[in-house]
Amino acid sequence: MPTSHPRRHFLGRAAAALAALTTGIPSIADAATIRDFDEDENDGWMKPLKGKHRQFFHTTAATETPMLMASNYLDAYRDAFKAKDGDANAVVGMHGGGLAMGFNDAAWAKYAMGKGGSINDPATKEPAVRNIFATGTPLAIDTLQKRGVVFLMCNTALRMRSRGFAAERGETYDAVYADLSASRLPGVILVPALVVAINRAQEAGFTYVRA
Repeated sequence: MPTSHPRRHFLGRAAAALAALTTGIPSIADAATIRDFDEDENDGWMKPLKGKHRQFFHTTAATETPMLMASNYLDAYRDAFKAKDGDANAVVGMHGGGLAMGFNDAAWAKYAMGKGGSINDPATKEPAVRNIFATGTPLAIDTLQKRGVVFLMCNTALRMRSRGFAAERGETYDAVYADLSASRLPGVILVPALVVAINRAQEAGFTYVRA
């Protein structure tokens, strides 16, 4: 029988405790959102990833680090281990501060994500009003997607972020949540809770790295 990993149990308990402290009792809208997901849909992102080597990179900060790690991972398997296309799979899961990387330029400008996350645009040296991680560099999200990297966004974190923006802007939670959900970058997949996506990925044979 496989042995349980104490660190995984600790991470699961810590995430559950944090969720309980920060989110409280889900609203009716939250509960409806959770029910919108079903098990087959939740794991759909995983099914095409059939490589012998499968790695999950978990990030809570808006930074190039997870893309750099995913790129290095694919490069090393290709160059040092002679892996063919599809032999190595990489997934980047975003929540917390890392959530901002999954939104388009319009959302960055509308919700002042650069200012809120203390992220400056290297071109202007001012708080970014565009997603500087999305396109245009070897480590951009769209570049990594073309190499087969899958990007996941945590719906629990999205709900929390939506509540915060709604309060700041005097708007309804439902309107902000719908807007942000629709503002995800192409190919960014919304999963019910990243901690569960990590758990299910590990059960399916993925290894885990905190990026």
